[in-house]
Amino acid sequence: MDIGIPESSMIRLGGKSTPRTEPLQLHKQPRSSKRSRSDWGHIDELRIQLQTLYSDLNNSFVQFKSSAIRPEDILELLEFADEDIDFFGAFQVPASEDGFQIVGSDNKIAGPDYLLERWASCQDAGPAFMPRISQSEDWMSVWSLPSDARKERMTRWKDELLRESIDKICGLAMEYNRCHQRLIQAVRSDTVGTLRSSRIIGCTTTAAAKYREEIQTFNPDVLLVEEAGEILESHVLTSLGPETSQMVLIGDHKYVPPIIFVVLIGFINRHG
Repeated sequence: MDIGIPESSMIRLGGKSTPRTEPLQLHKQPRSSKRSRSDWGHIDELRIQLQTLYSDLNNSFVQFKSSAIRPEDILELLEFADEDIDFFGAFQVPASEDGFQIVGSDNKIAGPDYLLERWASCQDAGPAFMPRISQSEDWMSVWSLPSDARKERMTRWKDELLRESIDKICGLAMEYNRCHQRLIQAVRSDTVGTLRSSRIIGCTTTAAAKYREEIQTFNPDVLLVEEAGEILESHVLTSLGPETSQMVLIGDHKYVPPIIFVVLIGFINRHG
């Protein structure tokens, strides 16, 4: 400003400002173009999609926390699982015939998960089912497994069922993040146009991180860092663009200003 660069060529990003730099604030700059009705429609669609994803993600997480793995869930998993022996067949309770129902060792009607529960509790199949199980070496192998091996298998099957729920939550979370990022880009699309029309952008390190993507689009040629000794290297890297050809670091150990600035300068011939 002191050497005569017009205010129309400069923008300031950040919080506190002086009366002299207040007019340079981003929110005081005229927008390069107005959003069309289709632009607002796209933003509204992204907001609705984001709300739907949030609801699905929240519901999936609540179900995951409150869900208990049932024996029938394990049987369904084993029906299509690639196991070394036929666990699913070994746990099948034969269908009743001629109106009779099979009764287990506890004198109760044997439901579909009767054999699985007995196997998981390290019991045998019982006299009502042993004649059928003995017809298959595979099934006999299942019921011959020691208690440690049975517990290890049950833990593995439960983990696999939980992994499916976790994968679903992770997938929804990733999609939520992608949709959120698209919404931010859509909302800030006019900001990018305003920044690209400028020659110099002055900003705090916080603003440089907040508007990182917009600054990358501005693609500064020269990066000037004031009080570089007080700034972390990661904060400097935030402001670098793919076409940055020069970086100037200025430091004074005797004086630390309350606000640290990063100045992004574009070549004069790029903006006239």
